[in-house]
Amino acid sequence: MEKQVLTLEKLQNRILSLEEERLALSNALDIALKINDIQPDTAAETTMESILSVCYERTGRLVALREGAFYLFREEDAVFYQAYASSSAAKERIEHELPLLIDDGTIAWVVQTERPVTVRISSGEDAFLHALAAPGRTMGVFIGVLKEAKEDILDISYALLSIYFSQVAGVLQNRELLRMARSENRDLSSTVDVLRETEEKLVSLNRTLEEMVEERTRELEKINRLLKEEIAERKRKEEALLESEELSASLLNHSPHPILVVNPDTSVKYVNFALEQITGYSLVEVINRKAPYPWWGEEKLSSVSEYYRMVQCGETSKREYCFRKKNGSPLWVEVSMTSISGSAGAKYAVANWVDITDRKMAEKARDNAEQLLTETNAKLQDTVGGIVVSMAQVVETRDPYTAGHQERVARLAVAIAGEMGLSEEQIQGVGVAAVLHDLGKIDIPAEILSKPSRLKEKEYSLIQDHCVAGYEILKNVDFPWPVAQAVLQHHERMDGTGYPRSLSGKDILLEARILAVSDVVEAMSSHRPYRPSLGLEQGLAEISLYRGSRFDEQVVDACLAIFARGESPWRE
Repeated sequence: MEKQVLTLEKLQNRILSLEEERLALSNALDIALKINDIQPDTAAETTMESILSVCYERTGRLVALREGAFYLFREEDAVFYQAYASSSAAKERIEHELPLLIDDGTIAWVVQTERPVTVRISSGEDAFLHALAAPGRTMGVFIGVLKEAKEDILDISYALLSIYFSQVAGVLQNRELLRMARSENRDLSSTVDVLRETEEKLVSLNRTLEEMVEERTRELEKINRLLKEEIAERKRKEEALLESEELSASLLNHSPHPILVVNPDTSVKYVNFALEQITGYSLVEVINRKAPYPWWGEEKLSSVSEYYRMVQCGETSKREYCFRKKNGSPLWVEVSMTSISGSAGAKYAVANWVDITDRKMAEKARDNAEQLLTETNAKLQDTVGGIVVSMAQVVETRDPYTAGHQERVARLAVAIAGEMGLSEEQIQGVGVAAVLHDLGKIDIPAEILSKPSRLKEKEYSLIQDHCVAGYEILKNVDFPWPVAQAVLQHHERMDGTGYPRSLSGKDILLEARILAVSDVVEAMSSHRPYRPSLGLEQGLAEISLYRGSRFDEQVVDACLAIFARGESPWRE
């Protein structure tokens, strides 16, 4: 409270001192302005342009002027700016001359010497220059274009103008000082008001501070109580953390999976007992050991730099490794490594092992079994292929006129299937079905197969039965493709006019549709007992004619595309 009373007394004394300074400054300015021919009120209230206009008029009484302009110096950016011109023409004309007068040093000479000078300007006329200089400060410069030559100006006129311009500069300076004094007076009055208001605020602030101290005291007491509770809670958490750490250490040591903690330099910081049990290496052999580790095989020695990167990169990784136990037996493990980072980078990495030796051995056994199965399947396919060719040759021995027909049909059918983009598995099935498509002719008498004249109705009926006969022979053979059905349906037609079941459309296997087109094209292109070859063009014309009715559109298009490119599947 004593300090606050002293502060209020100092503020009151400062207010009285500032008030006395303001009155003294106002009196000094009034005295200074009385020595000029312009009254203080006039200097303060009259515009700058009016003062300079009067000055120009009085200057013109001593010197004959054509035109003129006053330039005042602005200290903020150190430039002369035009404050008054006798006319708009003079404003532009003298503004043009100013840079030239500055560049040749005339303006600088006038300002420094405070003496008048008459010079020849760029228009060829004479100009009169004089500084507006007050004691200790240059207010500006006057530039006037003379009507008469400079020799006609009397020296007394120069002397009077120097005195007059000095008075004008003083008026301008006093005007500026008065303006500043009034501004200072307003600022002082405002300061007094602010100080009074501050005094009131200080009294109010004193009361507020007392209230705040009381409130803060209550808050500190509350904080103190909360801190005591927090300390007690932290102590409880520390005890729980210690218990948790002991539990974690116990869990790590009793984990069935090996767990390692590795420093950034790959040295082993911690391992649990499971690692010793699985690898056979004791903890003494492992702790503080850097890579390469004893369980690494020779093939892992080149991976030390990669292991360093994994430990230090701060990423989580999972990889499978084949290690070596101390007794030399293989140990397959899945290692999950997680890096723990601190403010300065990687602190350590935790590696968790899972023994996958049994799984790897099972996978190896399975791979061996799959390889054996693949080799067995390949041998079986070779055997089936040999059987298929042998069966086809049996048919050809009974029908010498159609020798090679089944092979040629198979080549064309395989080419069509490839053109249609079928899978390799489907293409292989089409080829087998094509080789065996006439297998049922083995039941038909040889004299009918090789009869040179057209067949009778009953004989043709026997020929038609070869589809069913072939199916009966093949239906119990466990092919990986629908060979028996393709043989049964290879004389069916898309419009239902075929035999033996009059199937139509999508009810006919795709393989059978391919055989139908291949069979017709090859048969018409080859010699028969009852007619000579009709030619490939006739065969292609036949399938084109019945495209979409008897024969599948896509199959026909694929066949035509093959021959259109000049490719023949029958060329050796």
